[in-house]
Amino acid sequence: MQFVTSFLYFALFGFLIARLPFFRNVQGLSTPWLVFFFALKVVAGSLLIFIYTWYYEDPLTADVYKYFQDGSIMFAAIKDNPADYFRMLTGIDGSASHLAQYYDEMRFWYRPWDSPFYNDNRLVIRFNALVSLFSFGHIFVHNVFINFLSFTGLVALYKFMIRYSDKTKQFWLAAGVFLFPGLLFWGSGILKEGLLLWALGWWILLLDNVVSRHKSWLIQLFFLGAFSGFLILLKPYTFFLWLPCIIAFYISRNYASLRSQLTYPGVIALFAVTGFGLIYFFSSYDPLQVIANRQNDFIYFSLEQDAGSLIHTRLLTPDFMMISVEFVRGFFNALLRPHIFEAYSVVTLMAAVENTLILVMVLYMIWRLEKRTLTSSGLHWAGLWFMILLLGFVGMISPAHGGIVRYKIPAIPFMWLFFVQMTRLPHLDKHVLSGMKISKYFRKRNRVCE
Repeated sequence: MQFVTSFLYFALFGFLIARLPFFRNVQGLSTPWLVFFFALKVVAGSLLIFIYTWYYEDPLTADVYKYFQDGSIMFAAIKDNPADYFRMLTGIDGSASHLAQYYDEMRFWYRPWDSPFYNDNRLVIRFNALVSLFSFGHIFVHNVFINFLSFTGLVALYKFMIRYSDKTKQFWLAAGVFLFPGLLFWGSGILKEGLLLWALGWWILLLDNVVSRHKSWLIQLFFLGAFSGFLILLKPYTFFLWLPCIIAFYISRNYASLRSQLTYPGVIALFAVTGFGLIYFFSSYDPLQVIANRQNDFIYFSLEQDAGSLIHTRLLTPDFMMISVEFVRGFFNALLRPHIFEAYSVVTLMAAVENTLILVMVLYMIWRLEKRTLTSSGLHWAGLWFMILLLGFVGMISPAHGGIVRYKIPAIPFMWLFFVQMTRLPHLDKHVLSGMKISKYFRKRNRVCE
């Protein structure tokens, strides 16, 4: 029954992709290709559910299931007291004392450690509780819903990237944004990453529309604020690491005197000094101590869970030099680990193969470097700096492969953008993904060659 229900929802969302104005005239992508990419995400999300179901000894401890189960507990309140359900779902009067009976039954509503940041588990739990209104308790329906959201985020991100990219490379850009293995796999689960791709993609496109004063930009400004709040609750470090990169991009693009590669590190350094100073002087938190505590909590939690993917147990201290060294070490851990010789499971093997692909990409880019892009002030430089910042941060904070391969997901589209823009790639006709069948295209090319 749940597969029939899931298919019906998939058909509904496929119909929306074919009809909604947002999906029309996506440069280089026809409607059949968009539906195909959406279908791939649903299949990838289903595969993730199957892996967690059959591979793990206790599937209920896997992230996909733990958020789903806690969401089901929240939704169950609607039968006896609908008001309680909506209190927990919206957070309005959500701290009422009698709601503790529901929260205590959930396994992941509370963190195992104290933190000054919002518990982002609750956003995924609330998402599952909301979708439960339509899913009849079927987890694969939740998979279809979250993949539609994350897919719209990827389309929004692609729309933004193609505005500032080499139009002759749109085939390659689309291939990476929608098909890069880790992005496709981890970005398609009922996880935080799916919601993150949705919110980040829309935030970036809306910001560009507002900056460019597109039609209805005031309405878009409202939604930009909403997505900003959502991102700060879900993954504040992703939001604040991307912010100086995109600001530097707009500065270098709009002011000829500042079109230098030094604009990016300059803006990032100014942003960091200002941000750390404001936090230090106007709050009770020491930023370096917060970073160290976050990493320490991850290590203690990984040891408690006996995580097999643990890389190290070096505890950070609130020392600037130590954090700087670990940031550099973390960047290479996030970029290249796990490698093939560290693979011990199906999931880590997939991550190791992907990291090998990344290494091949780097070598190929060096070999086929498009030198004219070295002196440009294009979006790919913002992508490079965001990738460096995010990979360094997550590699420093997370001591385990399992966390790193997921937390670095937002950097992958920008890493691919940098690779595509910096590399001399085989030229493919712009119509390959915009209506013409690939097989027909290559048959046509072969006839020309003959």
